[in-house]
Amino acid sequence: MNYHDNHDNHDNHDQNTPIWDDKTAEWYAAEFGDHISNALTIKNAKLKQDEYLLEIGCGSGSACREAAKIITEGTIIGMDPTPAMIRIATENTPSSIVQLEYLLGAAENIPIENDSKTICIAINSLHHWNDYKKGLAEILRVLKPRGRLIISDEIVSGDSCGHSEGPLSKPTLVIEEIKRAGLVNVKLETFEEDGDGIYLFRAEKS
Repeated sequence: MNYHDNHDNHDNHDQNTPIWDDKTAEWYAAEFGDHISNALTIKNAKLKQDEYLLEIGCGSGSACREAAKIITEGTIIGMDPTPAMIRIATENTPSSIVQLEYLLGAAENIPIENDSKTICIAINSLHHWNDYKKGLAEILRVLKPRGRLIISDEIVSGDSCGHSEGPLSKPTLVIEEIKRAGLVNVKLETFEEDGDGIYLFRAEKS
């Protein structure tokens, strides 16, 4: 059973619900907060010290804290639509990581100014967005010119990703949607570690 299978079967939780209750958030953070996909993504994101990074769907903040080891001269914002997740992420983040803050918000309506981020990252979250087309449009809005988008998703059975169904069930479909949103230089790579793997999609704002 993979990461997404475990997640989907928990209390028959409806993935179309953007805000989880405290119990579900605590369970998710305990089970998957430090999932290898977070470290794998940050390790291969080619981050610079002076990035202005936004993570969409930051969960418990694991990837943001990993990014803070590299981004020492810029800023990091971890955004999540669930208040309980923001609380958990804040509690798990040492106050010494001054370049990192957490923000309540959803991909479809990012509460950040235009052309302000050098990189946006979404780890195992794209398939949870209520409207991925609006989310990708919002990312395009907040990215600086030549800003980068990194989307990573766990490799599940065969060549599937996400929930293995729907318009984002295959890497080729994800690539098509990223291009359709207006991003350019779209590339796909795969990375593996300790038996787990991710699809990593790279794209840029022109």
